[in-house]
Amino acid sequence: MRKSLLIFLLLLSFSLLSCKRDKIDWTPVPDSIKNKSTQKGAGWDNTPVSRYTDEITFITYDKKQLTGKYFYNNSFKDSLQPVVILIHQFNSNWDEWQMSFVDSLVSLKYKVFVFNIRGHGSSDKQNGKLESILTDPNQAPLDIKAVVKWLGEQKGADTTRLAAIGTSVGGNMALCGALNLNIKVPIAISNGKETFEAFTGYNEMMMGRPSFPKIKNVLLLCGSKDGDHEAGQKWILENFCSEPKEMKVYDSDAHGKKLRAEHPEMNSQIFNWLKKYL
Repeated sequence: MRKSLLIFLLLLSFSLLSCKRDKIDWTPVPDSIKNKSTQKGAGWDNTPVSRYTDEITFITYDKKQLTGKYFYNNSFKDSLQPVVILIHQFNSNWDEWQMSFVDSLVSLKYKVFVFNIRGHGSSDKQNGKLESILTDPNQAPLDIKAVVKWLGEQKGADTTRLAAIGTSVGGNMALCGALNLNIKVPIAISNGKETFEAFTGYNEMMMGRPSFPKIKNVLLLCGSKDGDHEAGQKWILENFCSEPKEMKVYDSDAHGKKLRAEHPEMNSQIFNWLKKYL
């Protein structure tokens, strides 16, 4: 009887020690981070890149839950680095941004954040019709505001050096972020004048005012045959942008992500702009 009791006490002690060790070793993942993974890729000069990915959810000021991905080199996870935010166009999602493009940015020592705008991908639905996000200043602009807030809570994100690259409506979100959220380098591809006016509240009827806030470090890209986008970008460049600024027009009727696919040399122009001004 005494021997059996001794064996029981020994087993119980071992079990408690094991539980205690497990408790010490286990590190909980924050609620906003839903999944972590690592992949191998290649940078823009074909150098190997080890890309870590955090799949996350975050909440906007009007209580919409959005989904995003945060990419980084794990060797620099907690080191301050600039962050490049990639914003997709209308009726698209975060997959618009190829992993080869993301890997190139990571190899250049940037962290990268992609997300699904409300009404797209696995993010919450928009208020009203889907098209309303193109003209409602209280929808898509709140999404980019929530992105900047989330990045401000990350140890390794240098929020004094943020860039935003967007296609179509995403381009106007990038410009809106530069006006209102201290995004340092905005790059807009095929963004339209009407959505810019809706998001910022500035329009041609206000042109008599003595001055407007100016956006610096702006790169605008579009196709010459893509409707009135060239004229719209020129109007934005002339009235709302100060040096350094640049506009590149391609001989094409392609729009947004299709223009990027048609002109892969655009990537080098984007990388060089980031190197100069971010």
